[in-house]
Amino acid sequence: MTTFGLALPHYDALFPDRTITGARRTQAALDYARHTEERGFDQIWVSDHLGLELDTGPRRLSPDCWSLLAALATATDRIRLGSLVTNAALRPSALLARQVATVTDIAGPRVDLGLGAGWNTREFVEVMRSMPPVNERLQAVEDSADTVRRHLGANAPPIWVGGKRRGILTVAGRKADGWNLAWDPTPETYHQRSCMLADTAREAGRTPSGIQHSIGLTTFLGTDERDLRRRWKHLQRWVPGGHLDDADFDVWRQRGLVGTPAEVRNRISRWTERGVSHIVCAFGIPFGICGDEQLDLFAETIR
Repeated sequence: MTTFGLALPHYDALFPDRTITGARRTQAALDYARHTEERGFDQIWVSDHLGLELDTGPRRLSPDCWSLLAALATATDRIRLGSLVTNAALRPSALLARQVATVTDIAGPRVDLGLGAGWNTREFVEVMRSMPPVNERLQAVEDSADTVRRHLGANAPPIWVGGKRRGILTVAGRKADGWNLAWDPTPETYHQRSCMLADTAREAGRTPSGIQHSIGLTTFLGTDERDLRRRWKHLQRWVPGGHLDDADFDVWRQRGLVGTPAEVRNRISRWTERGVSHIVCAFGIPFGICGDEQLDLFAETIR
């Protein structure tokens, strides 16, 4: 059965109300988490970046990933909570294990640990003064997985590894309970990368089917074609930095889960047939929600 998660908004400028910033931003994220749980979603995912660079003025620091997950654990009861993904190279593995253990103490067995090797040079420069070589970053992912499992034992959460390059897929094949590919991969890209993952799993003596597959998809719905195009105009105005100003809707709609409810259900079925067990929804832009009605319309679509 396919499960569905929300890429939770928690950055400035990525809420329907663009005036939500600072402390209001964190409270709004908690409110959306509660609503997501009420609407029957299975998972909430939080990203791990210092901030977003969207050409909307000075960058402001975002909430800390694991501090926010701890708050989400107290604000929700059923829904799973995870990082998509924690940059393993920016956090000492023992410190990360302590953070994961704390959230697990609060949330119980609802936690998922997503790990990645990092890609944002500016973040590495701000935290570490330079970006480590890729082999060191990949080793950090392996070390983090091993350390968390060693310290938490039977309470260790499922570990997801995110990425598409051969190096990170090799790590996923050795260490991951699940693999995530984001954002908006084509079916061809997904097939190619999933085959690479299967090969690395076999090389590690593992059964490829033991690794769950998830994808992150832009999700955007309209009740019918006319409504969809009307909402598209709003999305173009809403996306920070004018990033969709010159986009052609008929091209843009080919991505992710974009369309009427019937079209979206059909796309979900096609991804499920390809072996995807979990879909992370980003309503308009990763870790943003362009309109409250999008959550509700999607929840009604997947019932």
